[in-house]
Amino acid sequence: MKKPLNRPQVMETVADLRRCINVLPRISHELGDMMDQHRQHRAAAERLGRYLTDTYGARIAQRPEITRITMHGISASSTGGMHAAFRNWVAAAERKLSEVEQ
Repeated sequence: MKKPLNRPQVMETVADLRRCINVLPRISHELGDMMDQHRQHRAAAERLGRYLTDTYGARIAQRPEITRITMHGISASSTGGMHAAFRNWVAAAERKLSEVEQ
């Protein structure tokens, strides 16, 4: 049997992850060397992944073709890297929260 969703914990994690996503380095042709920007962005996303693992017990699986994140019994994946997987997890968590409300 699945554990019931800990609504306050999931809401706190969603808010925290949104804040963290918003401060990830931007990538723009206007900001200079694109490869350097991608490296910085990727490194920041990996640090965020470690933070989520340490703080919320996230499990993150990275393969060349897909990244999967599971926290609080909610999973999401993306073929677009960790940043996209983070956004997808937020969307999945919000869907799950709205299901629990009903």
